[in-house]
Amino acid sequence: MHRHRNSARKVAEKRLVRKLDRRLMIWAFFAYWANGLDRNNMRTLQIPSNVVLTKVRPRYMLPAAVTLWGAVVCFMALVRNHSALFGLRICLGFAEAPFYPGMVFLLGNWYTKKELGTRTAFFVAGTQFSGAFSGLISGAISSTLDGAHGMRGWKWLFIIEGLIGVVIGIFGFFLLPDYPHNTRFIEGIERQVAVKRLERQGKKVVATGLNLTTLRNVCTTPYIYLFTLIFTCLQLGMGILQQFAIILKEMGHDASFANYMTVPVWCFAAIVIVIQGYLSDRFGSRHWHFQAGALWTLLWYVLLVAVRGGEVPVALLFVCVYMVVPVLGISPIMMTWNNEIHQADPETRALAIAIVNSIGNLAPNFINVVAWTVTQAPAFRTGKIVSTSTTAAMVVLCAIVYILERHNILIPKASQPVVNAK
Repeated sequence: MHRHRNSARKVAEKRLVRKLDRRLMIWAFFAYWANGLDRNNMRTLQIPSNVVLTKVRPRYMLPAAVTLWGAVVCFMALVRNHSALFGLRICLGFAEAPFYPGMVFLLGNWYTKKELGTRTAFFVAGTQFSGAFSGLISGAISSTLDGAHGMRGWKWLFIIEGLIGVVIGIFGFFLLPDYPHNTRFIEGIERQVAVKRLERQGKKVVATGLNLTTLRNVCTTPYIYLFTLIFTCLQLGMGILQQFAIILKEMGHDASFANYMTVPVWCFAAIVIVIQGYLSDRFGSRHWHFQAGALWTLLWYVLLVAVRGGEVPVALLFVCVYMVVPVLGISPIMMTWNNEIHQADPETRALAIAIVNSIGNLAPNFINVVAWTVTQAPAFRTGKIVSTSTTAAMVVLCAIVYILERHNILIPKASQPVVNAK
């Protein structure tokens, strides 16, 4: 009887994961792909939005965000001046802000440690594919629709990319789950398995509300601060990938050639990201997979700085750009690690994900403007030095997190019920 029960649970667990992959993961991938076509996140809005997500059903909030940002992008085709465009970009930021941290949080409510790295990586890979296809979509629209019905190509671009977001968002209302204990299409033994398999790993998924324990976990443990610094370094370590097309153009190549050369890079990046996430699930210990990707990236950044003072030959430039791609893959690994360390309660986890992502994105927005100033193109020596230094720094910071976690130092804890003495 016991063996039969275990067998039934294993079958139910496989059925559960397949169902989640078909509904949650495919929608998340395409939603982030649509997000990447036109993104301008208002980062600081992610923190309150993730707190709200612990109280509001994700199948309403996240698809609504996708649908809303798609609608805003469509309306951009109607603007007649810069002030109106600026106003809509602000609205777009409000609409997009809940999505990334909300999806990372939701994935953590369903998948185990042996599954979460791959799924987070697959989700993130969606934006890499958007980097590959946005240029192709823009080129196709410009060449075929420019002037159609009296509208310029850039207006058609806003309309089509916005409609993609609206359609994907609407599908989300029907596909997305809520939480293991209240999802309408997860019932019976599947619901029991969904809850129990996370509880066995010490993860609590039923929200009880913000309390002093949540504030203690967020404010007095070192992990959020360390992960925020690591995430900042990560964003700064992606500089060469973001400037690749500009470097090629400044080296004398045609603009269309430079843009098309980014397409295989982003496709390659999407594949590498998923492989890195899978390996971190397969072999465990997020730290070592993070360090491997960071050290490998550091090696190629050193070459970019050292060879000819940054004026690297075009062949070496192509090799280095492809070789630093793992810096993109360690980002979802780090966010998965953050998700797992703060698993004590949903509120702590939601805040940890949102704080790290929002604050970790702020400083790079300003630093990159100075470090990768176009007047230094194509060498971009300052930018390469900054990326090299921050990649080295995150290796050290990651080691500190690993030591603290291994020795169980100030790990966030769940609130303990008070037992009355008798």
